[in-house]
Amino acid sequence: MLKQNKLIIQLTMMFILILFPYYAFSKGKIYGSSKTISKDYIKYENCRLRQTLQNIKDGEKDGYKCIYKRQSKEKDITVFQPSAICQKSFKCKQVNQ
Repeated sequence: MLKQNKLIIQLTMMFILILFPYYAFSKGKIYGSSKTISKDYIKYENCRLRQTLQNIKDGEKDGYKCIYKRQSKEKDITVFQPSAICQKSFKCKQVNQ
């Protein structure tokens, strides 16, 4: 009788340990409306430095132009800045989303 009780307890424990991970990894539920599904996401692409030019305004040097080429081969991006040091690449917004 003692062996029978011990066997039943062991079988019950094994059964519980087998079923526990099944419930722990079950699918999550969202109650109400999701905040991320309705959001419009802005898509980005890589823009790489094509060339750096001097910006001439009214015959005088007025900083530098950093011209970047888009990854999607759309229109180039021009950034005006006071120094000639331009970053090599950055993430820019896609034109047609």
